[in-house]
Amino acid sequence: MDHGYQPGPIDRLLTVDELNAAVDDIVRDFPRLCRLRRIGSSRQGEPLTLLSVGHGPEQVLVVGGPHPNEPVGLWTVVHLARLVAGDETARGRRTWNFVPCLDPDATRLNEDWFDGPLTIRRYHERFYRPALDDQPEWTFPVLEEGAYFDAMLPETQALARVIDELKPRLSYSLHNADFGGVFHILDRDLPGAAAALGEVSARRGLALSQGPMDTLGWEQAGPAVYLMPEAKTLAAAAVRDDGTARFGSSSSHYAGRHGATTLIVETPLWRDPRASDAGTTGRACPEVLEEGGRDLEETVRRIADVVDPVQPFLTVPTPLRRALSGSLEQTRALRTGYRAMESVWAGRDATVAEEFTVRCTGHMLRLRAAGLLRRHLDVEQRAGNQRAAVRTARREADALFDHWCTEAEAYLVADPYPLGDLVAVQVEAALAVAGLLDAEPA
Repeated sequence: MDHGYQPGPIDRLLTVDELNAAVDDIVRDFPRLCRLRRIGSSRQGEPLTLLSVGHGPEQVLVVGGPHPNEPVGLWTVVHLARLVAGDETARGRRTWNFVPCLDPDATRLNEDWFDGPLTIRRYHERFYRPALDDQPEWTFPVLEEGAYFDAMLPETQALARVIDELKPRLSYSLHNADFGGVFHILDRDLPGAAAALGEVSARRGLALSQGPMDTLGWEQAGPAVYLMPEAKTLAAAAVRDDGTARFGSSSSHYAGRHGATTLIVETPLWRDPRASDAGTTGRACPEVLEEGGRDLEETVRRIADVVDPVQPFLTVPTPLRRALSGSLEQTRALRTGYRAMESVWAGRDATVAEEFTVRCTGHMLRLRAAGLLRRHLDVEQRAGNQRAAVRTARREADALFDHWCTEAEAYLVADPYPLGDLVAVQVEAALAVAGLLDAEPA
């Protein structure tokens, strides 16, 4: 079939309530093909559901909202589900199963920026992303010594039960990045996938991200197509100094035990042409990584300068507090990762895309930390905590956030991609990879 999907203009992101209503509409419009059932509950008691479309023998599992600050995929769930419900050719011999939103509690903490305008400042003022061990996507079990993790969240347990039941042929997790271009993750080098995914992005005018961010040091199957390392490899590399694991494995690893092929498509909110520029900077890679590492160290130090004096006076147990600690832990871990990569990237100059990714990540992590700190201090004050130390910390956090926002706005282009194009890329990528799997023996 022609995968040139046209979702139409989308002017704002979906809230959880709007997503749930849209899913109900799909079931109502296609009653013979669609079933909706509860599969579990979130930590705050929100129903987790599974929408199944079709009656084919081969199972596809699509997960929306695996990270709460990545809501593009909520629209993708709606459009892809409607497409396969209404198009027998697109549906094929498959049953398409959708978890509309894996982490609704945390997604609701981001909804204040969903209605736009989508700017760097507004996004980070209202930003929330939990620590890794509070993320359903990264709390599947790892049972090897040296990286042991078994603290599965209720949302993780619900998704694991669905994976065990369906044994999907294709597992598709819907993510989006912040800045730059599109990149993809597969759990194996599926023949033809790198070319097909590149064509999908090119058809929509979305550049490929040529500098690794979340995938630093991973093998590639093609331009902007990365291969997911084994769970024990990722977990072992992130063990804390006290020997505890920072996180577990992902839904990709868990689905892999049933032979699933996993696809992840990271579509960016904002375009920046430097993300796809393979030209040289004339600067040695280790120099670029060292500079990026110093920026990360400064982030941790300056946040600590604000937080440490006020820490004994913080009383409200919000998830924002744990999220801030997790953000700083991630920043320190990335600094360690940069040091490890200096020898790997030695002997050549950094590309424009690589330098951009390092600098962009530095801006992103400092704004996330400062934004989370401001939100937590705001909650403290609204709860009545008006100690002088809290008021002082809030003023300092506001000043630091404003300063870092100004620097980020000066460096980053931050031109928003049309949301309809981002959704179309995720929809078409699913159909393209499903088609490639059709050519393989089940």
